[in-house]
Amino acid sequence: MSHRVYLYNVSTPSEAQDEDKMMMEWGYEMPLLLQPLLVDGGFIDGNNYNNHTEPDNAGLYYNAPAGIENLKRFYEFLEKQEGLLADKAAFAEAKTKLLGYLEKLDLPYFHLDAWDVFNMDDIPHAEQAEAWRANIAHNNRIITKAMDNDDISLLRYSEFMDVNPGFASFAELLNYPNYEYGWASIWEPYEDETDVEIFEENGLWGLKDKAGNVLLGPQFDEFYDFSSEDLAVVTRAGKYGYVHKSGKLVIPLEWDDAFDFEYGTTSAIVKRDDKFGLINIEGRMVAPTEYESLEALDGPYFTAQKDSGWGVLDESGSVIVPFEHEEPFKFGGEYYHTAVKGRKNRKIFNEYWNYIGDFPLAAVEPIGEGVILVKPHKDASHHTLYNKDGTVCVSGFDKLNRQTYFPNLLILRKGKKHGAFGKRQESLLLPFEYDALIDLQAVVDSMSSNLVLAQKDGQKGVFNGDTDDPSWLFPLDDYENIVWLYEHAFALKRNGLWSIAYSPDKRLSDFEFDLVAQKVPVNGFAYAFKGPEVYMVGEHGLSRADRAEVLEDAEDTYYNYYFDADVRKRLIAYAKADSPDPGGVDEYTPVETLYNLGLEAYDAGDYEKAFYYDTLAAEKGYTPSMNNLAQMYYSQEGYLDDDKAFYWYEKGAAAGNPYAMNGLGCCYQHGVGTEPDADKALCWFGKAADRGLGLARNNQGAIYYEGQLVPQDLDKALRHYEQGEELGSPDYGWLGYLHDLKGNHEKALHYYRQDYEAGSSVGAYNLGIVYSQDLVIAKNIPSAIAYFNAALERDYPHAHIELARIYRNEKDYADERLAKYHLEQAEKAGLDIPDDF
Repeated sequence: MSHRVYLYNVSTPSEAQDEDKMMMEWGYEMPLLLQPLLVDGGFIDGNNYNNHTEPDNAGLYYNAPAGIENLKRFYEFLEKQEGLLADKAAFAEAKTKLLGYLEKLDLPYFHLDAWDVFNMDDIPHAEQAEAWRANIAHNNRIITKAMDNDDISLLRYSEFMDVNPGFASFAELLNYPNYEYGWASIWEPYEDETDVEIFEENGLWGLKDKAGNVLLGPQFDEFYDFSSEDLAVVTRAGKYGYVHKSGKLVIPLEWDDAFDFEYGTTSAIVKRDDKFGLINIEGRMVAPTEYESLEALDGPYFTAQKDSGWGVLDESGSVIVPFEHEEPFKFGGEYYHTAVKGRKNRKIFNEYWNYIGDFPLAAVEPIGEGVILVKPHKDASHHTLYNKDGTVCVSGFDKLNRQTYFPNLLILRKGKKHGAFGKRQESLLLPFEYDALIDLQAVVDSMSSNLVLAQKDGQKGVFNGDTDDPSWLFPLDDYENIVWLYEHAFALKRNGLWSIAYSPDKRLSDFEFDLVAQKVPVNGFAYAFKGPEVYMVGEHGLSRADRAEVLEDAEDTYYNYYFDADVRKRLIAYAKADSPDPGGVDEYTPVETLYNLGLEAYDAGDYEKAFYYDTLAAEKGYTPSMNNLAQMYYSQEGYLDDDKAFYWYEKGAAAGNPYAMNGLGCCYQHGVGTEPDADKALCWFGKAADRGLGLARNNQGAIYYEGQLVPQDLDKALRHYEQGEELGSPDYGWLGYLHDLKGNHEKALHYYRQDYEAGSSVGAYNLGIVYSQDLVIAKNIPSAIAYFNAALERDYPHAHIELARIYRNEKDYADERLAKYHLEQAEKAGLDIPDDF
């Protein structure tokens, strides 16, 4: 069952009123697309409805009018972003419905009630509400910054807090069809818009479609509601069968009784001669009518009685548990149970139907991944964990730490020592020898992580209890403190100074800072302090913090979500300091600045500086500079270096830069810094194209046209050039030429014209060829001459030969003087004169 989150429009906090309106009922989360509604106010008070569990009664309240205006602004911002919306018509429809709905709301507050979700944790509701308030405020800061700057790239999904982990990007979430661009989250009274109608006539029941056409005439004594598989039970003269919504009697009326097909199974219970069995949706028997009783359990299971004993069948009729129990089985939520003769305990089976033991229900708790926890009870004073196969994996510990929320790890205490159990591994990953194992509450790739701070004998380390590869990220060492910053980045303290690192071998700094503090993960994720100086920590290392951005962070209303008042004072002092920023380039110059300096130097022809700036940025991991550096080594006269070009293209490609991927494909295509390799060239061009780079599709097309690395294939070449056009990088000349080769002269003419209008000299030349012949359009020599002259104006000397051909061979335009002139110009351009002149 999904735990629900509710959003209301209310008039009075903590007091339910008749005019209150429920706006949303959603599973587990406050949908990100609606969070801009919760931008103003943000205070905690008692819930209006889920208020019966004091002191666990805390909800959030926001000012509604400001929220509605903010959401309008957000949707207008989204609508004008080029290439963002997968279905503009659907977005427009959803926006109209959503804003129209909001305009009708006239109560002053939005009330967010997550009582059901808060009950999943032992943390007091007020503390959880405060965390939700901070997360929503953080998300709205990101959204507001994107709107203020009209920059959709600022909506980086990995930087949002507490959002659905099933999406890799904001665009993917936005365009997810089931969300209907936010409208799906709005709750409206349920109206059963069934596509069929069960109707009565003269005491008998039949079936009509939505238009009123009779599908089955009145003939049944009873006609029950449709259930799973669109099947309904019907009865006539004491016999039961099943009808499909299409009006077809799919299972004949041959049973003494019949029950619905349960959701989650393809079998249904039927009765004949006072015995029960199972049939499938085709009406075939999967379990014979030989059971005294048969009842549905959760999922594809049934508890059955045979020869007075109870057991379990699956939906195929196979016996899962033999018929040797006194009472029917019941579902307990990820486990099943039945009675134990003469005892209050129950026989416990896990979700895989492996027998765990006989325990009181109050002692049994499913942990996930098939693991069962049995808590202390009358017969045991300790806790025990049972594996999927029903065997004991860990026993004799005193407590399960319920203040941690790892996907895979369970933190256990035995005496005064702690250990860590991996649910996926079904074993202790860390033995009972640690003084403390603390949840770092680290979020990695937008998901809760298994990163735990371990303390033992005065040392500290970070262990990653990953489901696939558990290992030490930072082995135990004499660190005074370790703080998670962002993704896999940590601040580590030793001898009173802090270092920032991803691992012991991958450090962004030495132990040189007197303080490190988290920041809003926009343009970096932490601040590092060294005396009065402040540095921004980001994925590309450290850079001198921008004073305006520092002041913005320090003066944010919710600054205390990331840092305390003392950090804030130091940030404000830095932001307002009179001392000028140091000039020149050094190790703390931001990579974006280095990149821009490189571009300026390159445009000015100062290639030495361009190489210097891009090398600094590239070595700090900035992929655009890696690509620029590789491109200069690949093509810049005087600086050509095949090995370095290949090195930086490969490094940039590995880091995910599509332009570097394309460049690496060119290296494999032309043998630059490596041996030519068709498969690798096509592979890297494909990776770049998958990231939206149309140029890479054109490069794939060129490989198939040239026929050097692979056999020539004009169909594949054309297909790739067309895909390049779809991605916004049309090569009109090659599209026209390939269509020409394949005899598609009308399409060729279309692309030649586009090529010409784009300023191409070859496009002008090709149009001259078309007009000088008599193929797709009528021969038109004046137009041909005009296009050939346009080609010459665009420095395409081949047009001289065609003009000479016209002036020598076309009777109405013969001019030997002009013919000789153009041939002389062609020779001066180094062209070979055809033999027919």
